[in-house]
Amino acid sequence: MKKAPTKFNKKMKAAAAAGKLDKNPKLKAAVEKAGPPMKKESMAKMKKASAMKMKKMKDSAMTMKKAAMKMKKESAMKMKKSGMMMKKAAMMMKKAAGMKMKKK
Repeated sequence: MKKAPTKFNKKMKAAAAAGKLDKNPKLKAAVEKAGPPMKKESMAKMKKASAMKMKKMKDSAMTMKKAAMKMKKESAMKMKKSGMMMKKAAMMMKKAAGMKMKKK
């Protein structure tokens, strides 16, 4: 992945041009290689785009959370129904066993 060039302010560029960064050639090369500072309009567009992206992510997370809660409720209802059915079956078996005992 290619790194984006770092943005340096005007003072750093002036220092590089004046030769004050000669002791650190890597920094000087990075300052000279860097593009112009970002305009305020561009920054505002980036912030707006970032905010929209975050909102979409938040909305999708909320949708996923709602779906998970719905599934959890449905699962709980199914478990409750199956538990009730098992109780009914057990009661019927007890009644049937009691009837068999009375016949004898």
